[in-house]
Amino acid sequence: MTGRERLLTTMRHEEPDRVPISPRYGAWLVSEYGSVPLEKELEMLPDLDYMHILSDGTHDYVTGCPDEYDLPEVEVEQKRYEEGDYKVVERVFHTPAGDLSDRTKIPPSGREYGVSPNAIKTEHLVKDAEDLERLAYILPEISTDFDYYHETKKIIGDRGIVFVCIRSSLDHNAGQARDMQDLMMDYYDDREFFDSLLGIFHDRSLQRIKVALEGGVEAIFGSWYYNSLSSGWSPEMYQEVFVPQIEDHVELTHSYGAPYDFYDDGNLAHSMEMIADTGIDVLETCTPPPICDFDLREAKDKIGHKTTIKGYVDLLYVIKHGTPELVEQTVAEAMEIAKPGGGFIIGSSDSFREGTPRENLETYWRCCKQYGVYE
Repeated sequence: MTGRERLLTTMRHEEPDRVPISPRYGAWLVSEYGSVPLEKELEMLPDLDYMHILSDGTHDYVTGCPDEYDLPEVEVEQKRYEEGDYKVVERVFHTPAGDLSDRTKIPPSGREYGVSPNAIKTEHLVKDAEDLERLAYILPEISTDFDYYHETKKIIGDRGIVFVCIRSSLDHNAGQARDMQDLMMDYYDDREFFDSLLGIFHDRSLQRIKVALEGGVEAIFGSWYYNSLSSGWSPEMYQEVFVPQIEDHVELTHSYGAPYDFYDDGNLAHSMEMIADTGIDVLETCTPPPICDFDLREAKDKIGHKTTIKGYVDLLYVIKHGTPELVEQTVAEAMEIAKPGGGFIIGSSDSFREGTPRENLETYWRCCKQYGVYE
């Protein structure tokens, strides 16, 4: 089977020739080789069944701080300076409805921050309800250009599936425009404001899915890790607020005949059934203890018939700090539990990290192929 056939067969809950192998590897690749052209990457990772993720091409001015902004009605003042190890960006958006401002600290790559460190908002754009009207002016037009996607799809060919990432209303959206702790208090103290802010980004996410699928995109990767129970939301909040939003994403995606891959790299024990019931096609990253709480055997029993489980192998304590023997044991046990009947894509709890021993990675690939074969 080709990688594409293998993935699609698995997502139909049928048994392919072997379990698809699709770990996250970007951080390790950057640390070892820097920027690598996709064609070269295909050669370097011959056993990878690609689930390749691209952005939808729409500018993100809530999270990102580019040098130039395409906002016709807005004047942007932006100041950059250094503060110790950090680069700091201070911005003021002068919109027709009033000003918005924020402050972002960007740690250096490498060292204790890793190869792709997350920026830190020390001041958020949205302080109160008056900022909602202003926020609309800094959300740029949704891109309709998917030529880059189709070019990538040609390169990937039958090696896999190319997804476009559409983030949840929180993920890099409301959760970056406003402090997450403040949002959790808003849920109790000002529900109208809370719903309005999330609603702006939820409606926009649905528009982005629609535009992508009408532009020929074949699969959607939904990023929902800001919504995770690991972020502090309760299961009750999750069921009330986020499950309907997930259902909207899935229903729209399926109406175009496309699969939906749901990403939450945090705790899933108390949310996985809610998520699976929305009709998603793939659930990842399914991180086990001690980092998170995903029990593969329980998940296979409870949701394995509904959704494809992807990920699972701990990148830190198994792949990076473990022994080849532990890697083999982990992969073998995962296959024994989740392989039967299809619906399992072995991967990783997140991207393999810099400093991971090559012996462990070689053991991972070898064992995934050895133990993943269907009789």
